Amino acid sequence: MYKKGILKGHGNIINSFIRLCDLSFIAACAPFSYYFSNAYELYTSLGVVGLPEAYYYVILLSVLLSALIFPLFSIYRVWRGASTLTEIKYITMAWVMVALILTFIAFVTRTGSDYSRSWMLIWFVSGWVVLIGSRVILRLVLRWLRSSGFNHRHIVIVGTAEQAVVVADRLRKSTWFGLEISALFQSGDNHLPDWLSRKTIITDLNKLREYVAQHDVDQVWISLPHSEEQTIRNVIEALEDISVEIRYVPDIFEYQLMHHSLTEMAGIPVVNISYSAIEGTNQILKAIEDYVLSSVLLVFASPLMLLIATGVKLSSPGPILYRQRRVGWNGKEFTMFKFRTMPVDIEKHTGPVWASKEEQRATRFGSFLRKTSLDELPQLFNVLMGEMSLIGPRPERPVFVEKYKDEIPHYMKKHLVKAGLTGWAQVHGWRGNTSLHTRIEHDLYYIENWSLWLDIKIIIMTVFRGLIHKNAY
Repeated sequence: MYKKGILKGHGNIINSFIRLCDLSFIAACAPFSYYFSNAYELYTSLGVVGLPEAYYYVILLSVLLSALIFPLFSIYRVWRGASTLTEIKYITMAWVMVALILTFIAFVTRTGSDYSRSWMLIWFVSGWVVLIGSRVILRLVLRWLRSSGFNHRHIVIVGTAEQAVVVADRLRKSTWFGLEISALFQSGDNHLPDWLSRKTIITDLNKLREYVAQHDVDQVWISLPHSEEQTIRNVIEALEDISVEIRYVPDIFEYQLMHHSLTEMAGIPVVNISYSAIEGTNQILKAIEDYVLSSVLLVFASPLMLLIATGVKLSSPGPILYRQRRVGWNGKEFTMFKFRTMPVDIEKHTGPVWASKEEQRATRFGSFLRKTSLDELPQLFNVLMGEMSLIGPRPERPVFVEKYKDEIPHYMKKHLVKAGLTGWAQVHGWRGNTSLHTRIEHDLYYIENWSLWLDIKIIIMTVFRGLIHKNAY
């Protein structure tokens, strides 16, 4: 017998408790980090005064931001069935977003110098460790409870084809889900594996209704092919007045899908077959990331950009900035800015040319800018104008888009997101005159798997691998 009822029905209470714990952990890590950052003074008996009053305002602000932002990342949803790494990823993105917003506020209000940088760093790291650690411990406790027979959910699978067997087998192997198959409804005599044939087999619709009503069934999973539409309708109608969750498993196992998911639009349930991951809330998060980071980068890079502008002006006559039409989000054209690296009007003689290692069109100073990727810095203004993103597929000129959209499979899908200064392809060396097929594969991987965590990873890789590269010319 499975000992259900101890946790079942108390989901809201447990969820509220987890939220309260998260906020308490964040607040508690702040004074701990302060005293830890001043450990030397304590060790030498110089003494450390209490936490300054201004620090309490930052702690309160961080708690309020966490209370608002954490739910946007859906970290309080039911994680039964999701991997630990996936939950860690979402918690990390949420905490990093809080840290970025706090940093931006400190920058705008010019109060950053009022707080210890070591304290902030230790606080963010320790807060992340505690948040992740608490969730890992919670998962271990829940797994132990489920392996002991607690907190199980009993389900009935409705299915007659191979698809139902696949679903049942995956649930059977994923014991930590805590989903126990109680019975199988099937019409007709279908061959079943031995382990599944030992379950209760129901062949009559009325008996299915009786079984669900009389037994402690939590969910009914309908796993039927599209051709069994009438059977699906009959099952739903038979169970409509019984308090049980009904889930439908779409027959999409045979398709090769790009970032598929379920959503609702105008009250209509929709299966997304191929679309960008940067939609809805993710689009808002991406915009915040772009505006915050590009603003900070522009401030820190402004002295360097002034020196580069002087160098461009002295190296050859002409404007400092080079303006070029590129194709970006949704296939719309925009004017992209770069520091000028070539003599003025040089393309009047050559026409649009794909940059290559052999070309000798750049000035000596321009060649240096290209090799160090410093000529791309003015595109931070494109980011602030909303025309580009910090991270994304590199934009291409209209003439090359027209040329390659029919030659390279899925080429136009790169325009499902904003173009970026750097991207997944660039940090892996696929830039300049390299394989377009491989570059598009990397761009599509980014679009399908976007997350704030992936953007942070690309930024770090850009610093160490993307600025100076053998394919930068």
